[in-house]
Amino acid sequence: MTINDLDSAGSISALRPARRGAAPSRDGARTRAWLAVLAVGATTAWLGVVGVRALLAAGDLAQVVSTARGRTIAPALLVFVGVILLAERLWPAVPRPLFARAHLVDLGYLVLFATLVLPLLTVVETGVAVEVDAHARFLILSRLSVVPEVVVIVAILIGIDAMNWVAHVANHRSLALWRLHALHHSQEDMSVLTTFRTHPLVHATYLPALFPALILGASGTVPVVGIIVYSCLITLPHANLRWTLGPLGRIFVSPAFHRFHHVSTPLDERGSVNFGFALVCWDQLAHRAVFPTGAAPVQTGISGRPVPIEQSASGAGTPRVVLAQLAQPFRMRAETDQPW
Repeated sequence: MTINDLDSAGSISALRPARRGAAPSRDGARTRAWLAVLAVGATTAWLGVVGVRALLAAGDLAQVVSTARGRTIAPALLVFVGVILLAERLWPAVPRPLFARAHLVDLGYLVLFATLVLPLLTVVETGVAVEVDAHARFLILSRLSVVPEVVVIVAILIGIDAMNWVAHVANHRSLALWRLHALHHSQEDMSVLTTFRTHPLVHATYLPALFPALILGASGTVPVVGIIVYSCLITLPHANLRWTLGPLGRIFVSPAFHRFHHVSTPLDERGSVNFGFALVCWDQLAHRAVFPTGAAPVQTGISGRPVPIEQSASGAGTPRVVLAQLAQPFRMRAETDQPW
């Protein structure tokens, strides 16, 4: 994916047939998207098996999973999320009840990520590292003795953010990947917890973000504090706050900036904008950055509600809706394949 690829229409609609009556072409695209989702699932499972075998052989499985959980869902991150939730109560962009069903569902996705998805993702990432070491070791640079370690660490974090941006764009440009990513965009009552409202399989699409660390790992390892700071930076943008971060908002993604990415109706002919995770520079380079102006917060979600959402169900029906959210990408005819 290059920046020049973004000169065309900027949403998943760019991938769909230009003529709505072209049913055979649309059906073919649906079938290919369905098969691609299955392929992503199969590839992820295979990498997981490779990772489990490697960790079991080294006797490190439990320790590696525990360490990954400690770095990713660190107490400091949970405290940060709690502070932002409090800020949302004091200065909400859009007032919401404290125990809004949407927030409780997002909290459920956080629990799912911490208890199930993160351990599985850890072994999959290990599988990627094993395969790179076995088949693409030429990508791994030896120690760069003339470069200070702190510079390498900063380069790794910037590289991770760049790869996350590219993967995020791909999630919007590919019909198959959009099936997995649409769940994240379905939230109409955004909060900081919406960060974790993701389909478990969508994390596989962000595996390229491992490459900066794999390539430069011999010259420096990102310390836990660096990972926590980056995690906080990519969690804050989903907050239900009007914060623009002032001058820093021209460097880091703010809640007001990222809310434009979740808008239910495109802001202009460019379609989706503001793909950045932590840094806004990638969107600026791609002419996809739209900065907040202080206007009223835009409505979030997906027009037409192609993804089942809890706002349309009774409290008792919410578990069923969540299961439908997780199952939808695997349907032959997913509603997310339709134009909105």
